[in-house]
Amino acid sequence: MLKYLNDAGSLTLEILLAESKPPLPAFLPSNPFNDNMLKGFNNEEKSDVTFEVGGEVESAPDRRKRAKTTATTFHASHVILGLNAPALADMCRPGDETAVPINGVEPEVFKMVLYFCYGGTFSQEELAAANTRGIIDAADRFGIVNLKLQAEAALTKRTEITVDNMLDNLLYANSKNLALFQETIMDFVAENDDKIVGNVSFDDVPGNLMSDLLTAVARGKKTTGEASPEDDLKLMRVGELRKRLNDKGLCIDGSRETMIALLKGVSIAEE
Repeated sequence: MLKYLNDAGSLTLEILLAESKPPLPAFLPSNPFNDNMLKGFNNEEKSDVTFEVGGEVESAPDRRKRAKTTATTFHASHVILGLNAPALADMCRPGDETAVPINGVEPEVFKMVLYFCYGGTFSQEELAAANTRGIIDAADRFGIVNLKLQAEAALTKRTEITVDNMLDNLLYANSKNLALFQETIMDFVAENDDKIVGNVSFDDVPGNLMSDLLTAVARGKKTTGEASPEDDLKLMRVGELRKRLNDKGLCIDGSRETMIALLKGVSIAEE
């Protein structure tokens, strides 16, 4: 050890520092499944079923007269429809030589529905700018729940509820099980009861809607009073009900009553 000391008895250490650079991250390509799926959208060569859409359009309020129009042809894979649009898949069989007629749906709406089945996505702005109710009707008809609820959210956001249109919107929401849209309308009713009473007739409103109305009123009172328990399903917002159902792998399409019943059933089963 002494041989390393200098004349003053000090030890000098020389330290070499080298900067260690992390290796550049490797390029990792993403799974091409979604892109490849979209390549099959309306691809005749990769399809085994055909639809003709828009060949007949209702032309009178009484729905007795119909006008013939040029049908638009769409091609699809029965397997993909079976996974994403079960009701539409039930209307045909793989390899059918005859095209399946689809009436009551605009070709542009059907195109969006089919595109969604192949993994396509739409922004809320795109859905709001399109025939939103037509998309909701078609998605509900063909069993495409997620598209239906996305279009419902766009409809809810773009629609200004007024005393004049409240009832028509409420009846439509109820007929399609649009729980989010219906909740928004009920909130409007609860907040504007003084303007509605005596000016709007509820004779044609189904009795089951009164429960939702009372829920909206009770929820409004809770905002200024004591907070309700987080697990109080009766007053829970539709968005939270759907989220809880989705987390449990359950169907998120249905009325408030249906969703609450599902969650209660799961809760009892887990106890």
